[in-house]
Amino acid sequence: MGLRAGIVGCGGISRSHATAYAGLKDVELVALCDIQPAALNARADEYAVSNRYTDFLEMFEKETLDVVSVCTHAPLHGPVTIAAADAGINVLSEKPLSTDLENADQMVMACKQAGVRLAVSHQYRFTPLFRHAKEWIESGRIGEFRSIREVGKGREAGFELMEMGVHYFDEMDFFMDGIEWVHAQVTYKGHSVGVEDIMHSSELCKTDRRDNGMVAGDTMLIHLGGKRGTSGLVELYRREPLQGWMMGPHILGSEGQLMIKPNANTGIDEMWYCPFDVSFAAHTPQWERILLPEEIFVIDGQQWEDRHSIWSVRDMVNAIRENRGPELGGLKALTSLECVSAVYESHFTEARAYLPLEDRRHPLIKRLAE
Repeated sequence: MGLRAGIVGCGGISRSHATAYAGLKDVELVALCDIQPAALNARADEYAVSNRYTDFLEMFEKETLDVVSVCTHAPLHGPVTIAAADAGINVLSEKPLSTDLENADQMVMACKQAGVRLAVSHQYRFTPLFRHAKEWIESGRIGEFRSIREVGKGREAGFELMEMGVHYFDEMDFFMDGIEWVHAQVTYKGHSVGVEDIMHSSELCKTDRRDNGMVAGDTMLIHLGGKRGTSGLVELYRREPLQGWMMGPHILGSEGQLMIKPNANTGIDEMWYCPFDVSFAAHTPQWERILLPEEIFVIDGQQWEDRHSIWSVRDMVNAIRENRGPELGGLKALTSLECVSAVYESHFTEARAYLPLEDRRHPLIKRLAE
């Protein structure tokens, strides 16, 4: 069955979604929307899309779409998603799902009531290397699964939490079979974050113009408790220069370690294995690169070795074709955003924050109001 796709928001990430739709058989990208005509026309020209809109409501009214990717700034994910649901269109939202849980809950409910699918684009978990690492854990190749660690790309932690932290939380939810609680410490310029340190993301981070709402802190240490008794650790802090190659999970078992990191030169993920549970500078057995068959990275005749959006786009497309829910749909789509709120809730209460959170208000805005 041929599917008709659209994209709202023609910024940088929209290219990844457009490339994904172009790379999948029997999917046609038929419409694009952006409030900035220059951005709209540039992306539409790049992918030869003739139906161009500056109003997403008009696009939803005039176009017959099976799925729409929402690639706007995060505060607009909610309005666009709810409008798409009202028009009977399945939605794949870029991360974060929203800037707060109350709005995200409304998005989930609107899509449920309209009988359409809602998924969030955390593509990492769908890639072959991440799936292979999961198989190694499940089969006991690294012994008892103990912990998983992630280090951010190097931007201020409050910004990075919404931008990349949600990816890390989804990774850990995937590997740990669910997250039970979050315990976090947040600092800003060397002191524990207080209400006076809450600010808009554009004030905290000057190197990235994306709107991630209200944030706090330039450094974070986040401990996660998994449902299978394992632990997760996320470290976010500002550093120069920014080193995106550091991002990727480091998984520790009682009989070995796994690491998935982008190659510093190519940006392509590599999986490495060490048959020992602790690393020492001079006494650790040599790490071995794990190579998978090239065909496992092929989608519809084209090879995709990086963490491209096509991996999450394909799951949504297959969900529509197979009349099933997407892997990161419904309440599952809320988990990574819940962890963001749980970080701040834990910091301010100095206690573990258990999921799901009962108080759905934005923990920073709530404290500003109080």
